[in-house]
Amino acid sequence: MKRVSQLDAVRGLAVLLVLVHNTDIYPSLHLGLIANNGWMGVDLFFVLSGFLITGILLQTKDSTSYFRNFYARRCLRIWPLYYSALLFMFVIVPALRPSETNDIFGIRSGPWWAYPIFLQNYLVRVPTEATGLLAVTWSLGVEEQFYFIWPLVVRFCDEAKLRKIAVAVICISPALRFYSTLNGVNIYSNPLCRLDGLMAGSLLALLIRSKNFAAARFVIPAWITLLVVAPLAIFLDMFNTRWLVFSLVALASSAFVYLALFSQQKQLQAVLSNRVLVYIGTISYGIYLLEKIPVDVVKAFHLESFPLLAFPITATVTVAMAALSWKVLEKPFLRLKRFFDGPRPSEIRTADETVNVI
Repeated sequence: MKRVSQLDAVRGLAVLLVLVHNTDIYPSLHLGLIANNGWMGVDLFFVLSGFLITGILLQTKDSTSYFRNFYARRCLRIWPLYYSALLFMFVIVPALRPSETNDIFGIRSGPWWAYPIFLQNYLVRVPTEATGLLAVTWSLGVEEQFYFIWPLVVRFCDEAKLRKIAVAVICISPALRFYSTLNGVNIYSNPLCRLDGLMAGSLLALLIRSKNFAAARFVIPAWITLLVVAPLAIFLDMFNTRWLVFSLVALASSAFVYLALFSQQKQLQAVLSNRVLVYIGTISYGIYLLEKIPVDVVKAFHLESFPLLAFPITATVTVAMAALSWKVLEKPFLRLKRFFDGPRPSEIRTADETVNVI
């Protein structure tokens, strides 16, 4: 199955945004605009996930091994690095630095048993403030909960019903977030408040598989959406309106994914075909999950006061760790996916070639 290099590049951009956001301990570098809004890269990941996962499910929904293949392949992709990271945090770090034990197992990050079952975004008081790399795992909880429910919905609903469900969730989400905000709920990591990104991606997957779909028809509207909505989201985020901003980011992210696939704009395609960016996207899971480790080392040795030295070192070490994880840990498990193959993937003609989309 051929990978869509444009989408790997989109992942690369998303993880670089998140990397700057999550490692913003160098104010003298003046990365404020990117750092303050880099969290939007997570929503871009959600849209991508909804798009790709829904495509897989639609392609395989009539298979007798539908559930077995899907869940086995997801486990092979997510679990090896994730549980290795938990082993590092809950066993290795306390052994090497006993002073960190209370932060890891105490109120700040606890209960520890929420992480192995992907319920940290429900049970941890403020998941984004957990210790070390535990702080970024809330989004994996959202993803795993999506994987648990959405395959059931896709299996037993036709595409017309799926479109209605996706549109309903997208429309209801800002109202739910507004109500939750008024009642003091942390909407950032609450899975019920982050569904519209996943559903926007799912709706996009349904759109491009519809009978009368014509890619060129929506390219200009997608450009207009991206160029208007993305700056508007950044502007409104300054006024504590994330209940609305999340919806705008999901819309802009969907437009960007669409353009990555179907726009023939040369400058955009040149960026998305950059080999370094594509590779960053390929190892983006490792970058996202491991990025806190080098930063915590910098903090431990109080090196953040030397940003011109510390920032490139931490970024380089993060990429190196992710590359090592990809080669030594992730790829060997991904090779086992061949035992859980479904039907051949559907094909979509992108801006420059026909590619498989699973």
